[in-house]
Order: sequence, then C-alpha cells, then structure tokens
Amino acid sequence: MVTLTSPFVLIMVAYFLLTVGIAYWSGRNSDATYTEFTLAGRNLSFPVYMMTYFATFTGGGLTMGIAQQAFLSGISAQWYAMAQGLAWMSVTVLVGFLYAFDVVSVPELLGRAFGDRTKYFAALFTVVGQVALTAGQTIGMASVISVSLDVPLQLAFWASTLVFVGITVYGGMHSVAWADTLHGSIVIVGMFLAVPIALSNAGGWGAVTTGLPEGHMNWFGVGLVQIGSWYLMYLTVAGAQQQMLQRTWSAKSKRVAVAGTFLAGAVITGYGVLTAASGMIASSQGADIESSMAFAWTLKNTLPPALGGLLLAAAVGAIMSGADSFLLAGATTFVNDLYIPARGGREGLSEAHLVRTVRVTILVFGIGAALIALSGIRIITINTLGMGIMSVLFAGIVSLLWSGTRRAAGLPAFVVGGLVFVVWQFLLGEPTLFGEGTMESAVPATAAALVTLVVLSLVGNGERVDVGAVRSGTTDGPEVSRPVESPGDD
Repeated sequence: MVTLTSPFVLIMVAYFLLTVGIAYWSGRNSDATYTEFTLAGRNLSFPVYMMTYFATFTGGGLTMGIAQQAFLSGISAQWYAMAQGLAWMSVTVLVGFLYAFDVVSVPELLGRAFGDRTKYFAALFTVVGQVALTAGQTIGMASVISVSLDVPLQLAFWASTLVFVGITVYGGMHSVAWADTLHGSIVIVGMFLAVPIALSNAGGWGAVTTGLPEGHMNWFGVGLVQIGSWYLMYLTVAGAQQQMLQRTWSAKSKRVAVAGTFLAGAVITGYGVLTAASGMIASSQGADIESSMAFAWTLKNTLPPALGGLLLAAAVGAIMSGADSFLLAGATTFVNDLYIPARGGREGLSEAHLVRTVRVTILVFGIGAALIALSGIRIITINTLGMGIMSVLFAGIVSLLWSGTRRAAGLPAFVVGGLVFVVWQFLLGEPTLFGEGTMESAVPATAAALVTLVVLSLVGNGERVDVGAVRSGTTDGPEVSRPVESPGDD
C-alpha cells in the first residue's frame, strides 16, 4: 500500500508542481502573436528543440510500451525505438528542405501545393487523429499513476489532465516545449543512471539473462520485416505529421532543426535498450504483474525510492509530453486550416483573437479527449485511421522534391492511400509477411499514394506544383512571415 507520505507520492506531486512552474515561466509572453503561441515565435533554441522533439514520442510507447513488450518477448522489443531513431536521423535530409516553408501546419503546406480541397482533407484527418491520440495518452497516463501510487483512477485522471491541458492552454508551444525539456532531460539522465543500478540489484546481467525464458535474448526476434516496417513508418511520422513538423517550424534556424532532429534520433536509438532492460528485469525476477506495469515494477522494486520515484514521475511526464503535443497540434490545425478559412482568411482577424481561439480550441479538445477516454469508447479504430491518413500525407511532402508533380494529383493520391490503409489495416489485419513480422499499414498506404501521385502526374495535364511559390506563400493559403536567418543563428 502506497501512503500519501511515501517518497513516490511526494516526488510525483513535487514533479507536477515543477512542471507547472516551468510551463508558467516559459509561457509568460506566449500570447503576443498567433505565431508566438503556436510556433514559439519560431525561436526554439537547440537544446529545447532537441528535447521537445525527443520527448514528444518518448512517452507511453517508447517507455512503458517497450518495457511491456520486452517483459513478454525479450530484447528485440528495443527495435521499436531504434528503428524510430534511425528514421529520425534519416529524415533530417528532408527537415532542412521543409524548414524553408513559411507555414504553420502540414495541411496548410499541402493546401498550397495541391489546393484547398486537399488542405481540408488533410486537416480533417489530422484533427481527428490528434484528438484520438490525446485521449489515448490521457487514459494511459492516469492508469500508470493510479496503479503505481495506488490512488483512485478518477483522481489520477483529472489531476494529470488538468496539468497537461492547463499548461497547453496557458503557454502554447513555449510551455509545451520547456515542459518537454524537463521531462526529456530527467528521463535520459535518469535511465542511464538507473538501469545499471537496477541490474546490479537484480543480481547482475548474467542473473537477469539466466532468469529469462528461451528466446528473450534474440535481438532480431521480432523479424526483419517488422523492423523495416517500423523504420519506414516512422519516416512518415517525422516527415508528415503535425506534432513533429510543428516543432520543425518552431526552430530558431535550419541548423537547429536539422541538428536537433538528428541528435534526438541518435538518443532514441539507444533509449529502447534501456527501457527493454527494465522489462526484462521484471520478467527475470518473476514479477506477478500485468505486462503493462513492467516498467513501474522495476522502478519500485530495484531502485532506491528517491531515484525510482523521480524516474516514474519523469516517465509520466514523458506521456504528458505526447498528450500536450498532440493536443496543441490538433488545435493548431483546426484553427489554421478550418477556422481561419471559414472566416475568410487572416484579414480582419486580430492576433489576440487568433490566440484566444487557439486557447479555446485546446480547452474544448482537451476536455473532449478526456471525456472520450473516460467513456470507455474504443478509440483505437479512430486513432489508427487518423494516424494512417496523417502518414499517407508523407507522399505529398516527398513529391515536392520532384518538379513533375501536378497539383491535381494530390487529393486522388491521398484518397487511394487512405483506401489502401483501410484494406490493409481492417480487412487484411496487417498480415504477417515471410514469417518475419507484420508490415505496418502506413507503409503500403503511403507507397500506394506516392505511386498514384507519380502516375497521375505523368499521364495528366494541368498546372505543376511551383515549390518556390508554395514556399513563399503566393499560392493557396495565408502567408506567414519568418524572421530573416542570420549567419550567426544557432
């Protein structure tokens, strides 16, 4: 039984208060302009950019999720993180290209390239996907707090929801990025310190491996197809999804965006080994728990209370990083690509009005996501569909590198990609290929969209995409100014 005065509870409360304090300090002037609120004034420095990029996807999946899978199947679970890190390192080639576009959102960029109907299509699925992701992170965060600290689920749910929705409403990207920096820094440093201590207290690496079921030390146990699938999927996530590119367009300079993305990827390639180790420790010790609690069990049973409590708090904070990032991305997309066009464009809408509208949208989406999560509705289908369509948008991003891309080819290509995603995910059930694992639905869907786009561009007529015009904002969509980058920017 965990008491209210236990180190775990006290550290969790103190950590949440620290998160709120940092978010308050960093978000003090965030409401000066619309760009200031949604993109931190396009002025994130290198360490903050790298940490917010890292922390956005280091929450439930890369921490608790990998530990859970390693608890069940062993060390090969770490490939989920390593493949993601390698994908991020690879996508830096595209990040430098994308940074030059003066936009706020992915749908805005695609709307400039392929027309308003494409923008609305992309915006709709982005909003749906981001709200669903927020709901999933919300209930996941509350579950970890509730089980780990033995507090009522409702209390854990509303306390954590209040924190992440509140800091997002208050400071936008400023507060979110700096809170992410706190979470990411403690998770990285803490894991590198904690895992050796946990291994030692569990009897050493030899004792842990001896206590594991057969096959748990096979590094390629998940299969090469699965590893390659994860890599390709995360190329589409980093290269086309709003929660990631919103950070790219928030960077102080192209150099910060490229180097920060690369270093975040480099750190994640090793991070999965650490979280997998925590799951394997719980397995080797014969922990009688639900697999989803493997990470928390290792922290509570093999580490000093202070270190274990701090890491658990940081891990919950990392889940929060995903929740507030998805929430901000969804609200930004709604206002930028649905609300502003419905009002006839930016003209006549003051900066104060736009910031206020984004804040109201964040609050509405945050409460909506919380209610969805509490309702018990199975959101996995909505979440999967939204994520899939957002990944398919990667085909449109990549096509901007080809001078032969035609504007009319974009929307049909995305529709074809969406249909392939639905068939592969829901009708075929992501079949196992060559006995080497499943192919993530986003991969064949994005490939189908890209092939369709190329074929329609080759056989069709009509206007070609003018990348220079898209970059400067002289085609569809509101023009957004970017500060002139000086040679000394870092």
